[in-house]
Amino acid sequence: MITERVKITNDGAGMDTALALTDRTAEAIGLDKRGSFHLRLLAEEMFSMFRAVTGNLGAEFWIEEEGRTCRLNLSAKHELAYSERREFLSVATGGKNSAPMGIMDKLREVIEAGLYGIEESFAMHDKYGAGMFGYGAMDIMDAGMSEAVYAWSMQKYKSEVEANLSEDEETQEAWDELEKSIIANVADEVKASVRRDGVELVVIKNFAQGDK
Repeated sequence: MITERVKITNDGAGMDTALALTDRTAEAIGLDKRGSFHLRLLAEEMFSMFRAVTGNLGAEFWIEEEGRTCRLNLSAKHELAYSERREFLSVATGGKNSAPMGIMDKLREVIEAGLYGIEESFAMHDKYGAGMFGYGAMDIMDAGMSEAVYAWSMQKYKSEVEANLSEDEETQEAWDELEKSIIANVADEVKASVRRDGVELVVIKNFAQGDK
């Protein structure tokens, strides 16, 4: 089952409609109270992250369900002129030469990277260091214009943070943040893909066992 798409903006427009769609989907696939709560909670976390992105930007939200696995999708295209994207870049980075380690920071960074264009993403990497190309990054693909050229995975991020816990204080902080994160504890996987024309965020939750 694939739901209709709902247009939202990061100033909050359309989000109530999208949450209502989430509730209807939970009912349609027979989730119990706990499962329905978790599905809505994941949608709210996605929207909260999107609202934190700089500028007045729009996206489409929809849900796919197959075999008790729900995929919450958020897709946004960058529509900023080059000069606006450069201003966006300076605001988004805040002039800081540090790589965000928290999972919500990482996801917000990937969303921003996709929205101000892949060329600016690489420029940000060169100027500000590892950042989004650190933990959780998957190989850049030799892809067409509409396909992902950079991707990030929560499960890969978790594995890499756990494997490097003894290295430094920042990695320990990242692990502590993961243990407290709603999205990290409720979702089975979160994937973010930067494309030539924007960004796509997918939150995956399997309700087949335990969480009905």
